[in-house]
Amino acid sequence: MANGASKKMKIRIIALCCGMVLILGWVLYNLVYRSLVTGSDLRAAAADQQLRDTTITANRGSIYDCNMNVLAQSATVWDVILSPREVYTAMEQFDTQAERDEYEQTLIDGLCSILEVDEETVREHLSHTESMYREVKRKVVKTVADQITDYVAENDLAGVYLQVNTKRFYPYDILASNVIGFTNYDNQGVYGLEAKYNSVLSGTPGRQISAKDALGEALPTTYDELYPAVDGNSLVLTLDQVVQHFLEKALDAAIAQHAPLEGAAGIVMDVNTGGILAMSSKPDFDLNNPLEIADEATAASIAAMPDGDEKTAARVAAQEKQWKNKTVTDIYEPGSVFKVVTASAALEEGTATLNSTYTCTGSVSFPGLSTPIHCHKRTGHGTLDFTGAIVNSCNPAFIAIGQSLGAENFYRYFDAFGLTEKTGIDLPAEAQNSYYTADRLNAISLASCSFGQSNTVTPIQMLTAAVAAINGGKLLTPHIVSKIVDNNGNTVEEFGTEVRRQVISEETSAIMRTALEQVVAANGGSNAYVKGYRIGGKSGTAQKLNKQDEEVERYIFSYFVFAPVEDPQVAALILVDEATSGAEYANTVVAPAAASLMADLLPYLGIQPQYSESDAELQDVSVPSGLIDADPQVAQSKLLTKGLQCTIIGDGKTVVDVYPKSGTKVAVDSNIILYTDDREMETTTVPNVVGLTPSQANQQLTNAGLNIRITGGAAQNKQAKVSSQDTEAGSTVPKGTVVTIECMITGEDGE
Repeated sequence: MANGASKKMKIRIIALCCGMVLILGWVLYNLVYRSLVTGSDLRAAAADQQLRDTTITANRGSIYDCNMNVLAQSATVWDVILSPREVYTAMEQFDTQAERDEYEQTLIDGLCSILEVDEETVREHLSHTESMYREVKRKVVKTVADQITDYVAENDLAGVYLQVNTKRFYPYDILASNVIGFTNYDNQGVYGLEAKYNSVLSGTPGRQISAKDALGEALPTTYDELYPAVDGNSLVLTLDQVVQHFLEKALDAAIAQHAPLEGAAGIVMDVNTGGILAMSSKPDFDLNNPLEIADEATAASIAAMPDGDEKTAARVAAQEKQWKNKTVTDIYEPGSVFKVVTASAALEEGTATLNSTYTCTGSVSFPGLSTPIHCHKRTGHGTLDFTGAIVNSCNPAFIAIGQSLGAENFYRYFDAFGLTEKTGIDLPAEAQNSYYTADRLNAISLASCSFGQSNTVTPIQMLTAAVAAINGGKLLTPHIVSKIVDNNGNTVEEFGTEVRRQVISEETSAIMRTALEQVVAANGGSNAYVKGYRIGGKSGTAQKLNKQDEEVERYIFSYFVFAPVEDPQVAALILVDEATSGAEYANTVVAPAAASLMADLLPYLGIQPQYSESDAELQDVSVPSGLIDADPQVAQSKLLTKGLQCTIIGDGKTVVDVYPKSGTKVAVDSNIILYTDDREMETTTVPNVVGLTPSQANQQLTNAGLNIRITGGAAQNKQAKVSSQDTEAGSTVPKGTVVTIECMITGEDGE
């Protein structure tokens, strides 16, 4: 018996030892496995349970114009955060369900009222009872954040927090919107400069790591690691917000008059540095509300559509149209503006001189081409010299100039002027154009390419090439960012002038400047002429390819302009795409916009006018002050010294009223009415002078007892006609009223 019991005891001890060995082995295995294999994951999980990691948002850098005016800036805003777990924990202090419901409703009512969110949204957030973090509303301004803080304190509410964030603001709303671009909800740039320089502007977010308890509350421990955010750097642009305003004003006027289906665009460039002073693309949008369709008619049309995929697609298409920057993303056939390149190449290569002559019969025929290539003047220009070919924008003459160059030389200069590659401008989405290489240029394609058809360019390419023709022959890299600065204003990186190559000689460039001045000034001035300034320019009218089953001809009108001719400082290219009213030639559609831009821009840049004798005769003067209560003869003498006439009405001894009033701008030799008693002002009826020549209009208005003020660069051109008058024909006005008329050249000579 004893031996049997002893044997059983041994078996138990052995089994126990084996079990202990197995348990110990399992423990050791888990220790090794957890330490070496999954240890990092477990430590991270433990840290996540014990540590609170809060992201600190970096302030996005600002965007300034060249004079440090703020174009884009970030400001502090707050995200409203709800912790449902804390809300329901706080509700447990109440004894009855009614008290809990009242507490919950108070919280919901406050958030809905202050944040303008619906109750369903807040209740949905609260339904996540175990969550510590639900975003109720992002990026509320300080006044709203203060209301939340006060409401929570007044009602002793738990679980509502404010988290610091930033929001992008654009002080000028629509100014340069297609250039600046905008950010998304997460402060990341998605269009324009905001996208191109997103990494520069964004900065680096910071982190704050602190201990927390099981409920996620911060523990009163010394553990607190702070990694400060590094704010983004800022951009200083070459763009000038005043010049930008001038450009957009000129474009808006052209759009109002000609209603282009595809909008308008323009660029202003410093011809010596390649810096962009202004750039605009219409339609544009409000940078502070980029998702909103800015065009009211388009917005109304989309709003009227039934909900569905078609409506969504229409909205997206409208947004993309208003967001894009046509000056860098669109390609087009430049038309006659391109003749600047062809002419420069021929002069430089020696295949044409100022003494070269060309005969234009109105068209040129080619074997294998069923329809002749026409000049815009179908009856022909006759014999023209080189400058005459440019001034008259004669297609047959430029076909001959292109043929004299030949395919190889033509393509070589096309390439040298930068038209086979992107310009490299520091903006996103620059398009690649299409063009004929030398081996594909036959007689017909060379002919059409020589006057600006067949090959395509982007507007920024065309302006850059044209600038090279007049700035001494230097092809520049256009740029819009001048430098990058840090928060203290220290320069981090600077971008200066980059000359890509010398395309033509200074001598050839000087000839081109003089020839292009004649385009603007010949025959008494064109529609781009501005009194007192030597301006050069070239218009372009290019027919666009018709869409399928479309019969209406569509055109893109453009105008290249620069000044002053004797020492060029600035140049601009303006485009109007598919005008639906007004005229059929660029010189009547776009040249007035170019003149308006230059009339504003040149004085702003400090370039003073120098009037010719004929210009001086058309200068405006102000009706002088100090005429009231003066002796009529003294007042008359004062007016005469200003080059003004007067008529004295009444029997009084002193002047009691004047018309037009003191300070009014009037033309030299205008007639000012001086009243010497209290009789009513004499009135007259305004005649209709639209369609008359300036001299005919002056005669009719003068006969009616009215003064005339003439605007428009072509006022002295014999072919100019009155295109508009600011005072309605047939209206009754006081005698002496100033009627402002605009004079323009219309018809085929306006190409």
